[in-house]
Amino acid sequence: MNGFMRVIDFHPNWLWQAVVILLFGVLLIRVSGRKSISQMTIPQTVIMISIGTLLVQPVSGKSITLSFIIGAIFVATLSVIDQLQLKWDWAESLFSGHAKIIIKNGKLRARRLRKMKMTVDHIEMQLRQNGIEQLEDIEMATVEQSGQIACLLVQKKRPATKEDIAALQRDLAVIAKALHVQLPSQQKKKPQEAKLFTEIENHRKQPR
Repeated sequence: MNGFMRVIDFHPNWLWQAVVILLFGVLLIRVSGRKSISQMTIPQTVIMISIGTLLVQPVSGKSITLSFIIGAIFVATLSVIDQLQLKWDWAESLFSGHAKIIIKNGKLRARRLRKMKMTVDHIEMQLRQNGIEQLEDIEMATVEQSGQIACLLVQKKRPATKEDIAALQRDLAVIAKALHVQLPSQQKKKPQEAKLFTEIENHRKQPR
């Protein structure tokens, strides 16, 4: 073991530096927000990559304190950018951009796709992943700031909501009353407790 340590020129400081760097990196990302990589905007992506690069600098002999200070400045800058975007549309347009319409009334806007450097095959792939079979089913589709595609289906393709089902049941009840027909009674099921959300609300795990 001692021979192995000598071969790799092991320094005792590496251990505590690695732990401190990891904890500080987790703290920085925790403070900067809880978005996943696919949901990050351009400024968030740039700063997260910069933080990742910065945190490995102490391992190569750079000052760990200086790296932490610069990392904190990055996160503070990101917070300022987020606040600016919340207050002014021009700031949001500058740093993150706005959602762009790429499909309207079943028609694909190929020119806009070219401007955004996106291919038709890429759009079709994401539509298939969302369970959409053809463009004619889409009333409007947009590319969001994160690069994800959001779709609004035409009226006849949208899934029924509880409100739609309740309205249908009322209409059936009126028709049944006019025809003097008795509708089969439906037993109301006791709603199950949302255990996953109860855990979050009570800040403790439920027994399995």
